[in-house]
Amino acid sequence: MALDVIERKKELIESRARIREFVFGIQDGLISTVGLLAGIQGATENNAVVIIAGLTSMFAGAISMAAGSYLSSGAEKEIFDKELREAENLAGREPYMAAEGLLRALGQEGLSREQSYRIVKLLSQEKHVFLRTFQEKVFGLGAAEINRPMQAALVMGASFVLGAVIPLSPYLVFTGIQALYISIALAAVTLFSVGVFKGFLAARPLFSSGLEFFLIAVSAAAFGYLIGLIVQYFFPGIAIPAG
Repeated sequence: MALDVIERKKELIESRARIREFVFGIQDGLISTVGLLAGIQGATENNAVVIIAGLTSMFAGAISMAAGSYLSSGAEKEIFDKELREAENLAGREPYMAAEGLLRALGQEGLSREQSYRIVKLLSQEKHVFLRTFQEKVFGLGAAEINRPMQAALVMGASFVLGAVIPLSPYLVFTGIQALYISIALAAVTLFSVGVFKGFLAARPLFSSGLEFFLIAVSAAAFGYLIGLIVQYFFPGIAIPAG
């Protein structure tokens, strides 16, 4: 029964491995889209222009974020695999050095020299177990979780689209400043909810975690709208065509 609990906990941790991409994608999709829509709304009252610009930004951003996530995760995995191979080669060439390094690492975790020696001697009887323990305890490699690049890219792109669709959707029903206000409100509520969700997973205070996302959303929207007003002030004769 105890082992079942441990196995379920392990599966739960693995299922949450994509939270980084999800939070990053939806946050960036919301903030960048709200900022863009606010800026365009400040420069033009044409709803079609706002929607087209929002959709263009959404798809371009999703592709860019997915590609960036794939490349960065792939690069991280390649470097991590290279370090694992080098640690394995070192342990194979210099087994006594590897054993001494593991002895020191166990000692730094509070074990006595005698206890560490008994553990290392026992582990040495199983090459694979010794190697994995050596990689983790001496170089900290075993504790790293390398994400699957393609899965990370899909989660990042999908969450960015989800984040962009939420503030863009009011423009399909409303127009002008009313659509902008609803867009900002939806984005702020969504970011607050995502922040609360992240706080729940991380066992952090829910309100402060949600408030952090909320403040970022409001600041981004206000800054984007301010840019639109500045453009309109300095270039009052320029109008975006209706198309």
